[in-house]
Amino acid sequence: MKKTLCILLCVLLAAALSVPAFAAGANETSTLRMLAYNVSGIPLIGDFQGSVFTTTNDRAKKLGTLLNGTDVDFISVEEDFNGHPHLAKQMTNYPYCSYTSGGLAQGQGLNAFSAHPLYNIERVKWNCEYGTLSGSSDALSNKGFLYSLMELQEGVYIHVITVHCDAGYEPLSVRARSSNFQQLAAYISDKLNDGRALIVQGDFNFKFKRGLRDDLVGNLLAPTGLKDVWAELSNNGLTDIDDPAFQKDAPGDDLDRVLFRSGVNVTLTPVSKTVPALTGDNGERYTDHNPMLTTFNYMVTGTDPAPETLEQPVAVPAATLALREVLWTFVRVLQAVCGIVELPYLIGQGVELLVNGKMP
Repeated sequence: MKKTLCILLCVLLAAALSVPAFAAGANETSTLRMLAYNVSGIPLIGDFQGSVFTTTNDRAKKLGTLLNGTDVDFISVEEDFNGHPHLAKQMTNYPYCSYTSGGLAQGQGLNAFSAHPLYNIERVKWNCEYGTLSGSSDALSNKGFLYSLMELQEGVYIHVITVHCDAGYEPLSVRARSSNFQQLAAYISDKLNDGRALIVQGDFNFKFKRGLRDDLVGNLLAPTGLKDVWAELSNNGLTDIDDPAFQKDAPGDDLDRVLFRSGVNVTLTPVSKTVPALTGDNGERYTDHNPMLTTFNYMVTGTDPAPETLEQPVAVPAATLALREVLWTFVRVLQAVCGIVELPYLIGQGVELLVNGKMP
């Protein structure tokens, strides 16, 4: 009898240990809050982009304090260039983060802060960009996107991408942005095809209502199965501006966007997209962008084995960053000098503006 009981207890113990760690939470709805913010971290230029003048480092410190108090799960920032150390120092509530890729000359300007563990961070530069003296001078930085794998809860992982696309609405900038969308779609299709859920957020420099040829739908949404949160929440899921039911004036169709798709074992449902008031004591704004807070409900519906590789973020040594900054500054100076060839294009844009009262 004792032997039988012992065997039975061993079987029950083995069965209990074999249950996945997150099984207790399976099929239960939880909340994920994602915030994206362009912090206008370009030296000098960014000092004038808020409602008050402030220096790069002081602005970064103030924004870091405001962001640290948001109590969200994940924060991504764009144009986080030279003031990053001052911003990051304030982010004490977010133990998991990316590390700076450097100032404006060499840096990407993208970083992530998370309450959940982040792994396998990768920075990718755009293949196509436009403008040194013209456009929005996108070629004077290493813009692109930042990938990270977030452990949403124990043993449950989702993909998160932060982007900053080519700016401007003149033809060559539109062409570059279209290429950005295509490059991102190829990356997602090639590397993130493991069935995990995906969220892409940041400064897309795209609005549906503009009706330009950058084609977010054809170049990114359709090839990847991503959906636009604004379209889902504010426009009945419609992304075709030629559809009579499309609401061009629906609020929230902004340059800063959030895209998403559910995974095999994690279902994402957006429930709200809001603009939190991240301002100073007297309502001061420290950037020309609004913060974008998206709340998702998510449900874990199955097992989610860990990836084969889980690499934690590693900071680039300060000496290496300093050397790179010197070298990249030299490159940027050469680019600016060579950018003189863009003058005829600039003149043509000016003529178009004078004749037709708008940019082409």
